[in-house]
Amino acid sequence: MPINGEALDGIARNKQDYQPTDHQACFIFSRGSTSRDAHQRPRKKRRLPKDKPNSNIASAKPHQVFSPLLNGSERPDCVTLRLNTYRKLWSEQEDRTNGILREANAKTLSSVVAFIKTVSPAGCDGKIPTGLILAGPGIASHGLLFEQLVSCVQNEEIGPVVVLTSGESSNLKTVLKKLIRNATPQAGGVDEDDQGHEAFGKGPKSLNYDLQILYDYVKIHGTDKVTIAFQDSEAFDGALLGDLITIFSSWLDRIPFVVLFGVATSIEIFHEKLPRSAVRCLQGEKFDVERVEETLAKVFDDALLGQQTTLWLGPTLCKQLLERQKDHVQSIQAFVSALKYAYMSHFYANPLSILLAADTSHELLQSEHLEAIRNLPSFRSFVEKLLDEGQLEIVRSLLEDGSLPSMLMSHLSYCRSATNRLLNAIGVLEVSRGCLQGRSSVPRSELYVKAASGELNGSVIVRDLLLSIKKMPSDALSRLLGELVKHAGDGEALRELSVVNGNLQTLINSGHAKGQQLRSEHDIRHETLRTTVIAQKVEISVQKSALSKQDSAYSKFVNQVHDILEDYFSTHLINPQDIFLHEVFFYDLKSPHRDVFTPKPRFAIERALSAPHDYLGCSCCGVDGEALESTQPPTAILYQLYQESGALVNVFDLWTAFYAIVGGEDGEDCDESNAM
Repeated sequence: MPINGEALDGIARNKQDYQPTDHQACFIFSRGSTSRDAHQRPRKKRRLPKDKPNSNIASAKPHQVFSPLLNGSERPDCVTLRLNTYRKLWSEQEDRTNGILREANAKTLSSVVAFIKTVSPAGCDGKIPTGLILAGPGIASHGLLFEQLVSCVQNEEIGPVVVLTSGESSNLKTVLKKLIRNATPQAGGVDEDDQGHEAFGKGPKSLNYDLQILYDYVKIHGTDKVTIAFQDSEAFDGALLGDLITIFSSWLDRIPFVVLFGVATSIEIFHEKLPRSAVRCLQGEKFDVERVEETLAKVFDDALLGQQTTLWLGPTLCKQLLERQKDHVQSIQAFVSALKYAYMSHFYANPLSILLAADTSHELLQSEHLEAIRNLPSFRSFVEKLLDEGQLEIVRSLLEDGSLPSMLMSHLSYCRSATNRLLNAIGVLEVSRGCLQGRSSVPRSELYVKAASGELNGSVIVRDLLLSIKKMPSDALSRLLGELVKHAGDGEALRELSVVNGNLQTLINSGHAKGQQLRSEHDIRHETLRTTVIAQKVEISVQKSALSKQDSAYSKFVNQVHDILEDYFSTHLINPQDIFLHEVFFYDLKSPHRDVFTPKPRFAIERALSAPHDYLGCSCCGVDGEALESTQPPTAILYQLYQESGALVNVFDLWTAFYAIVGGEDGEDCDESNAM
């Protein structure tokens, strides 16, 4: 068969396209590559230390942290003063809060550390020394307790301590890896895989979950104790805990284990969770922890009722924070974070917060500051009150820039002193109610919310106290006056009570009344019911019996104490919202906290599915969002169809409607398999 020229050209092209490695089953890559970068080893990147999260903020300039307010006309020195005041006040508050948190668990931590130092397996009959820490149901606060425990044990240099949580302990091998990795500080740590790990001494390599590594570390360093703390022990699997306890017991003659369990419910419930074989390996001691509610009350009292407080929370925001703390069982750190956010929000968004600075003066105020003061609701109320009293000259001076700054300092001092008197009155009310029998205690946080909203003066709590004082016997009244004299911080207002208390003690210790319990004329025992029949009708009247000389004198003291306290509460329990410039000292904006600390993921997801264009920012989803289009995400289409359906949804009808939108009227856009 003759071969033409075209066939020869085709054969030549095939030879050129043919490569000998096309059908090769194995390829060998050598260093002799034509590319210069192929045989060069890539340069190793230098590992840089991570910056601390607050380092950039601390080193940033004030105008980079706080923006100028007053439409950008705020001077840089005022911005700097706002920032420095915030840092100073919050650092002081944070130091006091940290001190309270340290003292809250100090007794428990000292007991646990002493237990770890003194206990030994020999003293426990060969069983594992175990500490059962009853941390209470507030699981969110257990993290702080065990962090403090780790720091205390490390400060005593007892030995390594490892905290295990249920979230990081899925199986036995994972727990042993974490235990060995944290208990034996080595360069590079232990690998995540099951490769061999070099022992601390001479010998073969051990697997990274072999306790031989920990034994070699203990033998070389002479470690006294190896403390293993289970933070949320009740969340662990019971079989996993049993296996761990059995393994620890088998190594107890070589590794001095001490086990701590954080218990949220009770010892009996935790005992039922463990296998009997594991329980026989333990010999424990119980440790009680202060309740979270008590610690939170101390933090609240220091932050809002303390004498060193400069910025207070308003009633609306304070009530919101307390309700969220109660409903969601949040930790104390969550409340402290919310308090810090309130400080930051107040100084970040309020240009008048510079008035809270210790070295502030009216010379720092700009004309824009004065205009902002005149726009305050408290300024308008103050001016209207002056106009009603006919003080026109003072009102005219307040509207002038030259006179207003000099008057602000006196009003700031009055606002601060009035708020402190209000807080003292809350303390007097709490102490007085504590001396009443059969009365349930009201938390100071609830009293603060009522007082800050102006609802405490004349409330049921105050009226019940004043009515109970009238019916108090002599011993109860003497105890009440003794507590008020010791507690009262406002000596001028309650100075008369000390005089009344002295006269009352003289009456009680007198010859005729000595050893007797005096009662006032308001006591129910001095009242008798008298029945009279007139024209076949029975009339019942209340008649008071005759009082003795001592009871009459005692009744005068009771009435005097009642009048003093009634006048004290009426003058001190004022509404802070009525004080001029209360916006400077009280922060009561709840919307920033609600958006930050109580997000609404359900609402956000539903809105995203209903209007995907607002989140995707694409033109295919439709700007109006009213009509369903096939270009929208399938999840959004299904959700909108579900919203249009009734209470009972037919799956076939839902699929038909969905396929009609996605596939078009005749299914031309896509078939059913693609739509699925």
